[in-house]
Amino acid sequence: MRVHKAGASLLLAATALAACGGEERQQPDFVIRGLEVVFETDAPFAHRPDFPARVESTIATALAYWGGSWSVLEGSTLTLVGAASVSCGSEVALGCYDGDLRVTTRDPGIGTFSCVEETVLVHEVGHAAIGDLNHEDPRWMGMEEVAAALGNRIGYADGKEAACPIYPSVWRHQLGTP
Repeated sequence: MRVHKAGASLLLAATALAACGGEERQQPDFVIRGLEVVFETDAPFAHRPDFPARVESTIATALAYWGGSWSVLEGSTLTLVGAASVSCGSEVALGCYDGDLRVTTRDPGIGTFSCVEETVLVHEVGHAAIGDLNHEDPRWMGMEEVAAALGNRIGYADGKEAACPIYPSVWRHQLGTP
């Protein structure tokens, strides 16, 4: 393999950064079955005592739908972000899976979600479980059974209980497009 001088310099810099610790990984707020969970949000649902159980049950429901197992998430980090979007490569999106999961807790149009089930977490778990980055699998257009399983849960807003509406359209994606 031929390495260009610029490539070699970048490789040396990356190696040096890695040796010095590189970018520090944030300490998780909690860990579920080997998945580190970090929240960088002030969304009320993320600060409730039932939050870890809600994240776990949402992911378990998504994994069951996609036919995946917790092993695909072991060693990864889920970060819930309070901004209206997350970075995903050179793009911005409501969620991203690149070995780690990042999801926003805000909808750019309606504001902060009232529960974790409203986020695109189910969608991003799909990417982790089946590795379908181009949305070729027809299950991307379904998700009614996931919505039914996660429906009727309580959300939180303004310091009190609120509705937790589930919109499967948030999780769906046009087939054959990244």
